[in-house]
Amino acid sequence: MEDETSRRGPKRSLSADQIVTAAMGMFDGETPSIRGVAARLNVRPNTLYTYLPDRAALERALVDRLLAEADPDVLVGRRGWRRRIEDYAISLREVLLERRGAAALFHAAPMDGPTAAIVGERLLGAFVEAGLDPISASRAAYAVIVHVLGSVALTTADLGDSTEAALVEARSHLAIDPDAFPLTASTLETAATWNTVEQFKWSLRALLEGCVTPPRAS
Repeated sequence: MEDETSRRGPKRSLSADQIVTAAMGMFDGETPSIRGVAARLNVRPNTLYTYLPDRAALERALVDRLLAEADPDVLVGRRGWRRRIEDYAISLREVLLERRGAAALFHAAPMDGPTAAIVGERLLGAFVEAGLDPISASRAAYAVIVHVLGSVALTTADLGDSTEAALVEARSHLAIDPDAFPLTASTLETAATWNTVEQFKWSLRALLEGCVTPPRAS
């Protein structure tokens, strides 16, 4: 007579979370192959297909993990709505900059995982708290995500193998002809900080202000 364990089949030794953790550890700007992740976990590729059927599913899971690493819990609490959104946006920027090429995943896979749903709902809630109707809140939430991803993409491209401090130093000493480009020359010190977190905060705050400020009648 079969016992209950036999009837249920062999116990699974892996979880989707373990697979994504292994894949994230292998990520170097390119999504690792299912076979590569299986080899790292010392299992057959077919074992992974039970949880993530193809590379696209793995990319979607990696996107969701990156959103989770930015800590969606900062989007809730007693702090003001602006502070909560700013904290999450800055955190997501840091997470994406820590792994070169991570932002590119968001261009390859949709944000439709469980964490993405939580982030979206909490961003909506913050903007509704700010006084926006749900439709306007949805547009504002999308604008914030676009700002983060666009900023990270430009920062990643500009930094290359350099550091933020080294890039600021190099830009601050650029030779600009003040006669030909007077405005550019007068703002060179500010332009040198374009890829810093300070500039990111300035842009984000301007974006948030614009989202909740009613447009002037034409």
